[in-house]
Amino acid sequence: MLVIEPTNGRELPHWSQINWTAVEANVCHLQGRIYRAAAHEDHAKVKNLQKLMVRSMSAKLKAIRQVTQENSGRQTPGIDGVVCDTPQKRLALLQDGLSLKGYRPKPVKRCYIPKSSGGHRPLGIPTQKDRVMQALVKMALEPEWESRFEANSYGFRPGRCTMDALTALHTCMNRQGASQWVLDADIKGCFDNIDHVALLKRLPVFTTTIRRWLKAGVVELGRYTDTEAGTPQGGVASPLLANIALDGMERLFDGEDTKGNPQRPSWKTGPNKGISLIRYADDLVVVAPSRTVLEQYVLPTLARFLAERGLHLSEAKTHIVHSTEGFNFLGFEIRRFPRALLTQPQKAKMLGHYRAITTYLHQHKQSPAVQVIHDLNPKMRGWGNYYRHCAAKRAFRKLDHMVWHALWRWAKRRHPNKSAQWVKQRYFRIVGHRQGVFAQAKAQILWYQDIPITRYPKVRGKSSPMNPALKAYWAQREQWRQKTLTIKQQRKSLLQAQAFRCGLCKVPFYDGDPIDDHHITPKHKGGDDRQENRMLVHRWCHYAHHQRHG
Repeated sequence: MLVIEPTNGRELPHWSQINWTAVEANVCHLQGRIYRAAAHEDHAKVKNLQKLMVRSMSAKLKAIRQVTQENSGRQTPGIDGVVCDTPQKRLALLQDGLSLKGYRPKPVKRCYIPKSSGGHRPLGIPTQKDRVMQALVKMALEPEWESRFEANSYGFRPGRCTMDALTALHTCMNRQGASQWVLDADIKGCFDNIDHVALLKRLPVFTTTIRRWLKAGVVELGRYTDTEAGTPQGGVASPLLANIALDGMERLFDGEDTKGNPQRPSWKTGPNKGISLIRYADDLVVVAPSRTVLEQYVLPTLARFLAERGLHLSEAKTHIVHSTEGFNFLGFEIRRFPRALLTQPQKAKMLGHYRAITTYLHQHKQSPAVQVIHDLNPKMRGWGNYYRHCAAKRAFRKLDHMVWHALWRWAKRRHPNKSAQWVKQRYFRIVGHRQGVFAQAKAQILWYQDIPITRYPKVRGKSSPMNPALKAYWAQREQWRQKTLTIKQQRKSLLQAQAFRCGLCKVPFYDGDPIDDHHITPKHKGGDDRQENRMLVHRWCHYAHHQRHG
């Protein structure tokens, strides 16, 4: 196995020989030290440890693996057209030095992706080396800022997701005597308009490198353009930089007490009494006791805060409503009814999901039924799992009805000269207590109502997975996530037998890690599919194992 911190001049072995267990342990230990030093406000120690992190061989190896093997855009090149998709290229990138001294990034490549609301979102794609350097700096900066970030900031942070924000908002509005007036706001062009000077003032270290990233420029259709503001969407470090720029918004309304602990809206005094702010990236919701408080106090305060950073609220997406009218947040509709406050799937998202299914059926009129089932089930399960933690029973029942009729029309069109009874016998069968389930051979379509509605446990206060004192808490949360999101019983039993750790490197599985099913004795050597001959492993561990053993 590779010694993680090789001495100068030692030749590096093959990529498959890297000991990822030691790499993960070294990076995690160093990040924990940065977090503790930042929590104790030992700024000199924080800066020294951050400089040690960007020079660490373990951090460089993990950054290369993240960019070239884990990220979904690993096959997307920058303006240089280089993609590090082989072990030799990854080692060459490591031997390139990856030092901040004298480092100058290249401009980003501009491309556009469609937005759900219409129009296009501009993305800036850095080169793969620039992405690795950003990942390296992010590893050093993130522990420091995780100790500072506010409790109700949930977007683009480790261990936090949209359901944490939704659960926090529901809990805030569902308390007895809670405020019921809501400011549903959105920051216009947040990533594209952040003021560089204001952002760099908040960063005491790596300012020269980050300034060069921000000022690197954009290349679109062969034409270079300077960047005077904003952070490029598509960069590894851009979400963290945006969170750093927006940090402090909740403290405007006494979101924390004198010891830094989050406090309830009812405990606040003065003009901030009854006010609560919850933010997910550039989407935010402010709950207040009256419309007057929102119009005359909250909005001007937010406007001043954002103006200092070169930002302002979007007039088209900012509304003041009462909870009985309802409002949309992160794809959910939150509305107070006479008996309860309900969080439900947004109707527009339901229709958009249904249209995606009907579009697929229209484009695959002649595909076999088994292929249709195998293609649609992951889409349906993914959508259902996202909304499984809210009051979604009625929405699931309606979608089951709509999808069934879409599949019936698809099947009936394939056989226009056959009777309805013949089509029913060919494509639909009785499964359990349900009649008319679309099925073929051993495959059957998913029913949304079979997805259980479960309560989501919100992350506790300002807790961060980078806090060494909370390792047991975050291990428990990660195991709960693995249990609830794993559908197949065999896979779930394998996870429990392995204590939710990779069978090869013994590192715990984290949210987003690609997991492969590995056969201990290969099938071409007589191995079978029994549970005793299988283990769940990280995808990069799986690749490295077969590179070593064939």
